Amino acid sequence: MRGPDSMAGIAGAVSTRLAALLAAGCLTAFAFSPAALADTPDGAVAAGAGAYFTKARGSLGPDERPPVAEYRSGAAMGRAVPTNQWYSSVMFERWAYPLHAHPMTYRPSERGFELGLPDRHAESPDAFQRDIVYPHTAAIVIAPTGFKPQDARLEQFSDWLVGIRMGTPDGPALHATVLHGSPFSYFECDSGDVRVTLGAKPETNVDPRSPGNDPRVVVVTVAGHAYAFFAPTGASWEWSGPTELVLHLPATTRYFSVAGLPDAKPATVADFLGVAYAFPTTTRTDWSYDEKSSRVRTTYTVETVAREGKGLKTFMGLYPHQWSALPTATASPYKYDSVRGAIRLIAGNSFVVERTFHGILPMWAALEDPAHRSQVDSLLSGDVAKADELYTHQQGRGTYWIGKAIGATAQLINVAEAEGRGSARDELLAKLKRRFENWFDARHATHFVHDKTLGTVVGFPQEFHSYQSMNDHHFHYGYWLMGAANIALRDPAWASEEKWGAMVGKIVADIATSDRSGAEFPFLRNFDSYEGHAWASGTSTGGPVFENGNNQESSSEAVNAWAGLILWGEATGNRALRDLGIYLYTTEVAAVQQYWFDLDHQVLGPDFGKPFAVQVFGGKFSYNTWWTEEPHQMYGINALPFTPASTYLGADPAYVRSVFASLPAEEKHYHEHGNIPSNPPPDDIWQDALASWLALADADAGYARWNKQGNVESGETRTRTLFWLLSLKEMGNPDFSLTADTALYSVFRTASGTRTYLAYNAHATPLKVTFSDGKVLDVAPHALGRAH
Repeated sequence: MRGPDSMAGIAGAVSTRLAALLAAGCLTAFAFSPAALADTPDGAVAAGAGAYFTKARGSLGPDERPPVAEYRSGAAMGRAVPTNQWYSSVMFERWAYPLHAHPMTYRPSERGFELGLPDRHAESPDAFQRDIVYPHTAAIVIAPTGFKPQDARLEQFSDWLVGIRMGTPDGPALHATVLHGSPFSYFECDSGDVRVTLGAKPETNVDPRSPGNDPRVVVVTVAGHAYAFFAPTGASWEWSGPTELVLHLPATTRYFSVAGLPDAKPATVADFLGVAYAFPTTTRTDWSYDEKSSRVRTTYTVETVAREGKGLKTFMGLYPHQWSALPTATASPYKYDSVRGAIRLIAGNSFVVERTFHGILPMWAALEDPAHRSQVDSLLSGDVAKADELYTHQQGRGTYWIGKAIGATAQLINVAEAEGRGSARDELLAKLKRRFENWFDARHATHFVHDKTLGTVVGFPQEFHSYQSMNDHHFHYGYWLMGAANIALRDPAWASEEKWGAMVGKIVADIATSDRSGAEFPFLRNFDSYEGHAWASGTSTGGPVFENGNNQESSSEAVNAWAGLILWGEATGNRALRDLGIYLYTTEVAAVQQYWFDLDHQVLGPDFGKPFAVQVFGGKFSYNTWWTEEPHQMYGINALPFTPASTYLGADPAYVRSVFASLPAEEKHYHEHGNIPSNPPPDDIWQDALASWLALADADAGYARWNKQGNVESGETRTRTLFWLLSLKEMGNPDFSLTADTALYSVFRTASGTRTYLAYNAHATPLKVTFSDGKVLDVAPHALGRAH
């Protein structure tokens, strides 16, 4: 998330931290002069050959200080702060921003605990932008009558479940439990009665006092949506006004649940009553990767306790990306409209989804056409000579912009190696190592801090509020992981824990810790394991835009992070980490194809009128970016950076061609109606990224689109772009019909049917790879193998 306060940064201004360092005379540290600091500074903690600090060096300005997770209590206090989640604003605001749980929305407010079923709205913030919004609605407000809560605090959380405490620090509280995919919210009130305020006079209702009705159940219809309240036996309901109910709870049974209903039919109410007293206590996502079949299996489990009766089953709501990956056909009795498409309910406590992992590679093979090799060679020497400019010409000196330079260097290394330019590869590799080491040794102005209060590792200078708001860590560190993995594949000793691997491990832990109970780092910081994709904002606070919840813009940079994790895990022999990366990569790709690109036409809808969503929020999706309306960047932000792990962008060639067919009209519309800055970007900005994406569907069209003398995106080189385009002209489109019994593989197929099989062996012994069509490839140690 490149937040509204950082738009100027992406336009080219350096961070305030950099400005301070420049003023202090620290520029030589950025130029990598010999040992900017003679000795390891006081306060640094050793990690292998590197070191980090435990707090920021010097004083931080108001725009640099870290957030304080003030609003926590109970079990949540003993765990690392779960920033970057759909509910994170609960910890940083007295009254949180809306929580978009799907299909329900919630908000703890001074009025009480608000809930509702949102409706779809199409909006046009200006003549160029387009939003589909499902705004939070306070159809129901739950509040205690015996005390007035002072704030709302996160008191428990698991993989997709959140417990919120609304009360006073030492007094009674109203406890609410909500979770992704569920139409239910669950409550317990420590003392007194509970007031239920309706957002409007109910259109219909089922009164528990009427003969034949269950005295525990109230059903109302508010603004076209039905809601049911399920009280414990012995409780009583009282209408105190046309829009107000009071629930009188027994002294020993203080619980109740509320559900948004798909309809108010008696049979529906009876089905919901059957699961209404199975209160969830924890949720868990488990994953496994079977290398032989290249399949990823994910199990979602919710544990419950029976508050009344013995029933433990609940309703679990499946998102479209989950429903489409069920291994067997399943019937759903109920479904809801949501910003993510249809949420379908199943009765039970777990379900399993399965997906194919289509492999990734660290590099592609040498070009086979001598003329093509000559073309690349003519650019490679110049890009190697200018490699330092990848860093000095960036728009900032923090972990994002330097990360983009690291990623570009890593891809240039791969091209040099593929084309047999060993000396160029070695020169670039040495430069890349020095970049890492100068950040990792705690001797320079650029360094890392492990803040144990927040449970995070942050690079300084910070960028895009990476510390102040905990934004974008997976975007930043994906480039670093990709760079570190490419070093490790060639120099395993460098990546050892005794050397620099310990510091890389800190970066890994910040975004990809699989431990759920640790105090050092939160579980999968950015990744929403139920919704299937990452979130970028750390706190989800700071202005009206966060009424729509958390967000992620550059889904492709998230995918890049998980690809880097796969490669780092494979290069270092950490199979558990590699398999985690495969789960994250495969799941995020599925979510991107569903919610950003809508390949199966379940989400965006004709009222959106755009080929893809640029930004996905908890409660909306948008055709807009944080910093520009310019179409090339709107089209490219969910595609870059381009690496051999980007082949998923070509999964549907017809879709890619349709995207590019829509671009001329968008360019025209922008020039006629867009918000054009006074200093506009070049007309061909990001032309290399767009050509690379188009080439995955049509290599000739992609090559024709690229201008060798044109604009170069800041994470790119001309050499990498040309090598990519010519490789696809030779190999054809990615072929997703085949798999292999190893993690690092890809298959391509030309229009005439010729296949290219690629596999990489990251280990010290030969590897035999078998593809699903029977093709066998013997791959030498630490090498790429190719066959036709």
